[in-house]
Amino acid sequence: MKRLYWTNPELFETEVEVKTIADCKVTIEPVIFHPDEGGQPADTGTIEKANVTNVEIINDQIVHTLDKPLGDGKYIARLNKQHRLYTASQHTAQHIISGIAEKQFDLGTTGVHIGLEKCTVDFDKKIDWQTVKNIEQQSMEVVTHNIPVETVFNDKDVRIRSDSKEIESDTIRVVKIGDYDKSACCGAHLKSTGQIGIIRIFDIEGKKQGVRIFFLAGTKALEHSQAETSILRDLRKSAGCSSSELLAIFEKALNHSKESAKEINRLWSRMLPDIAKSATVTEVESKKIGIQVADIPSQLITKLAGMMAETLDGAGIVVSDTNIAISSNGINANDLLRKIQDSFGGKGGGSAKAANGKLGRTVTTDELISTLSHF
Repeated sequence: MKRLYWTNPELFETEVEVKTIADCKVTIEPVIFHPDEGGQPADTGTIEKANVTNVEIINDQIVHTLDKPLGDGKYIARLNKQHRLYTASQHTAQHIISGIAEKQFDLGTTGVHIGLEKCTVDFDKKIDWQTVKNIEQQSMEVVTHNIPVETVFNDKDVRIRSDSKEIESDTIRVVKIGDYDKSACCGAHLKSTGQIGIIRIFDIEGKKQGVRIFFLAGTKALEHSQAETSILRDLRKSAGCSSSELLAIFEKALNHSKESAKEINRLWSRMLPDIAKSATVTEVESKKIGIQVADIPSQLITKLAGMMAETLDGAGIVVSDTNIAISSNGINANDLLRKIQDSFGGKGGGSAKAANGKLGRTVTTDELISTLSHF
């Protein structure tokens, strides 16, 4: 099996020998379509007039799934060039990022995902944003130096540190990028780092053991940066400030919003006892149930339901928009919620004392009374 996507990554069209192994599933020789493996999505394209919808490894064979059957014989295979260049750019960028992270910051790569909208690398240690910026800057230096991306086979140093059971010992393929990275790899790459154009690391999130960074390369990285620049520009115009002043203005507005929310909740809390007393009261199983359907802050509806239950020595049901909270002394609150959701849909749950959730739509007091009459 000759994998030309390893040795000739810029070959996008060639004649191949097709052998059918099942309905709409074939093998080809030589292989120019990269399969779905190593965190890199499968190539797409055509073989003659059949679209290649999937490429995967099955029983040590690279199997191509077509949207229509082809007989055995020779055909022209054509890659989706744009798709290949995208995935190869991201994969080569990942090798650069991982290589620099390992050599400069002692970070081991534990996972890789090349997605169509975003790509990720998982590292085995915690790092801060400044370290991420340093990795990005050094990665861009590798891009600007336009270093060849080499493919070699059976490198003894890499053989020792490679623990992949998917690679046979006599066919270890190694990708080498100057002195920055040398690692076993089964993916498709660019021929040189300069073809990447740009690498942007745009986010980081913590994991139980280490961190995950989010990155993009090439045209996708440019598109992402342009989108963020447009958002930043709009925010500057709205706030009437420079980029460097945005964070302080945002934090000030956020703090003001929090203080306003506290004051609103304080005022609502003062009103809750009167709202509880004004609830519509019905009876179920000789127990009084107070019902209040009103526009009340969602964080206060549980408190109000508890007040109503205590006042009535029964149950309190509060609905605000589609949010619902139930507190009860005597009647099972979770059973009440389920009965109401049977009529109006929604989700949520709780215990015999308290339950909360969301309804499938807004409801009226009369609708709730009608539903509870059949409890």
